[in-house]
Amino acid sequence: MKRSNPSLNMNYLTIGALILLAIVALPYLFGAFKKLNQYNMPFLKAFNPMCSPASYEAELLKKSLNPITREMESKQMAGFINHWTAKFENNQLNAADVVLLNEQLAVGNTQQVNGILALHPDALNMYNEINKGLTAIETEKMAVQTQAAAIVN
Repeated sequence: MKRSNPSLNMNYLTIGALILLAIVALPYLFGAFKKLNQYNMPFLKAFNPMCSPASYEAELLKKSLNPITREMESKQMAGFINHWTAKFENNQLNAADVVLLNEQLAVGNTQQVNGILALHPDALNMYNEINKGLTAIETEKMAVQTQAAAIVN
């Protein structure tokens, strides 16, 4: 019986491990180089297995649309501010607006309501006057309902 040389066994194991590593690593490397060449991805993103060409394109699209969406948001905000400022400057604040602001306060949007009321120096006074009138009307309604319930019972 012939004994095998231990150094040869180690060489066979090393060669086998290298072949296995090549079988696993080569498709990954080819895919990464394909991403580098075809999609012009940055080097680190191309070698990231979690970054696909579709996600990279989505990221680029998001970056290109960001200024447009920011502009749209600023136009909406400017329209919102102009709407409320015009109401306060022209004394067009009405009970429906105060009810809307009260609903916003009830939901917890106090910062938004405070911001709206800070747009004009007289805004808070106008709001408080109309709100007092609404509170008085609401109190009268509740008193009438209480009296009606007492009469029915």
